[in-house]
Amino acid sequence: MNKFRYILLLFLSFSSITGLAQDSDLKIGQPFEPAYSQYWVNGLAINPAYTGSRECFSNTVLYRNQWMGFDGAPVSQTLSSHAPFKDQKNAMGIFLFHDAIGVTDYIDIYANYAFRFQLGQGKLSLGVRAGATIFQGNYADIVSSPEDIKNDFVLDNESATFPNVGVGVYYYSDKYFVGLSVPKLLSHEVKNSQKKMSFSPNNYDFLLTAGYLIKLSEIVKVKPSFLLRYRLDIALQIDGSINFILYDALWAGFSYRAGVSSEYNDEYSVMLEYQVTNQIRVGTAYDFASGDLAGQHAGSLEIVLRYEFKYKIRAVSPRYF
Repeated sequence: MNKFRYILLLFLSFSSITGLAQDSDLKIGQPFEPAYSQYWVNGLAINPAYTGSRECFSNTVLYRNQWMGFDGAPVSQTLSSHAPFKDQKNAMGIFLFHDAIGVTDYIDIYANYAFRFQLGQGKLSLGVRAGATIFQGNYADIVSSPEDIKNDFVLDNESATFPNVGVGVYYYSDKYFVGLSVPKLLSHEVKNSQKKMSFSPNNYDFLLTAGYLIKLSEIVKVKPSFLLRYRLDIALQIDGSINFILYDALWAGFSYRAGVSSEYNDEYSVMLEYQVTNQIRVGTAYDFASGDLAGQHAGSLEIVLRYEFKYKIRAVSPRYF
């Protein structure tokens, strides 16, 4: 492993953790929310107010292999299921997330609730999520140098479970959508086996997303959208995308992800999605890196599958958001 790859592997393993195991000093809750190229398909991952907005029993599975070919790079899976109640005002859902980064694993388990009501030509949804993050740090798997072992500088494994909550607001109609959310409101710290929970706005991820449908003809439609991530410590990232929709079935698009922070690297993505039936949708995205990571890996691959039970709950068809 060359020097660059070794340093980055350590960075990945400790990017969300501060302190050493010998001091029993572990902090969690600060990791940046994962980036998704097809965020409009996986809306429950970034905003609890998205719950029920598909107006049917919607189920989405997503797999993302980031920086392929690089040992220890992030590999993520998500599963979301949500539906409105019969009264159409209340909606419930569940979101599961697993992320493996270096020698660390995160598992999120969240229940989501949204209260929705008609506002103008669209619906306004107010959402909340509650659950926990399960953390496992397999630091003993990091090979120490002979000198570190001689000096008893070795790392022990860490594990912990941390509760959390998130909030969001989402407005949508047949032509556009806009949403704002803070997926995690709590930060956690474990020091000398004592847990400490706090509200730390500097660690909040503010996620703003919006999109608009432009109808060029009965055959061709265009949907530009963006996702903006912001932290109070001036960590800023924007993901702008445009999709061309043919016959309400084939989606082909391009996106550019730019960061105004050393935490992020710019990326370009190409996307292709296909509405197989009224219930089944499949999609894939491939990201090209730029900056320091260009040429260090084989890009990032994302695959998404959505299945909706539209025959049980009446849904407007087709839906673009």
